[in-house]
Amino acid sequence: MSPSNGYLKIMEILSKQCLLKLCLGWMVSCTLMAAPLVGAGSTFAEPLYKKWAGLYQKQEASLELRYDALGSGEGIKRVASKQVDFGASDEPLKRAEMEEKGLRQYPIALGAIVPVVNIPGIPAGALKLNGELLAKIYQGQITRWNDKQIVEINDVVGAKLPDLPIKPISREDSSGTTFTFTYYLSSRSAAWKKARGVGTTMQGLVGLTAKGTSGVVDLLKKSSGALAYVDYGRVIRDQLNPVQLPNRTGAFLKVSTESILATSKFIEEKLVYTADPDFYLILADSDTYAGWPLATATFVMIPKDSAQAERVLSFLYFAFKQGNASATELGYVPLSESMKLAVRKAWSRQFSFKPPQ
Repeated sequence: MSPSNGYLKIMEILSKQCLLKLCLGWMVSCTLMAAPLVGAGSTFAEPLYKKWAGLYQKQEASLELRYDALGSGEGIKRVASKQVDFGASDEPLKRAEMEEKGLRQYPIALGAIVPVVNIPGIPAGALKLNGELLAKIYQGQITRWNDKQIVEINDVVGAKLPDLPIKPISREDSSGTTFTFTYYLSSRSAAWKKARGVGTTMQGLVGLTAKGTSGVVDLLKKSSGALAYVDYGRVIRDQLNPVQLPNRTGAFLKVSTESILATSKFIEEKLVYTADPDFYLILADSDTYAGWPLATATFVMIPKDSAQAERVLSFLYFAFKQGNASATELGYVPLSESMKLAVRKAWSRQFSFKPPQ
């Protein structure tokens, strides 16, 4: 073989090796770009994540985000076992449990849990109930809508309440919505606190059960005399009949964006002031005068050693910047700017996250 031919042969081999490396690098890069972000958990937060994902994909065409609404309990379980990139829960975790599961948590939006009814002849938002009565209904101690205890507090519609069986509906899956609802009942009813306490399920009680918020809403609509608890967004979108609840002074309130904000403002300021790194934020049973007593926050949970943390946080950073209008439209209340700043500082501190340029 002549020297020139040998040189050409070597160059051919090197060229093939370089080409192979470039192709492998391109394939790896494409695989990473194509890998979807996967989240799971809260049914309460499902519309928000899907709306935000649609908006983000218009800016980042390479992003695919899939969210499975399986309930808060399942979301925590899946993110802790790294089956998904992020979990969503309406039940915040305390520090010891977060450490045990290797997670970080951050509030992303606020909302409310609302008791809703399907009672013929009762106008939307007219019925009044309180924590004590709700606890008795779900424990089977009050069984008909014209019970004297319900009629007595309903000065406007009490005489219209029918002699109709109450059909209480609860979630059959582990749910952050149920956590908030039972937290409220435990705060307002000593008997409930002693017998049941706070939990993510309502197993063993009277009434009907359904899986997920959609299942509850469907069952409520077709069950005359039904009582259920759902998030405020579903009340708006499905035109459900919400119940009034009293604040700590006994004044009855109707759920609204304004009443949710009144509750969240004080709690948010307190949390920001104390600089709680765990963001353990519970809004239920607030003692603010104008605040809805069953307000709640929804949280994202990310593994502390997640390889996808930067992608998840970039998505949430976009949502904080450009997702307020869509959150409000869906019946959520965006975090205040001071709260968002506190959350972003935590991202920087805990994940060394830097906002996209």
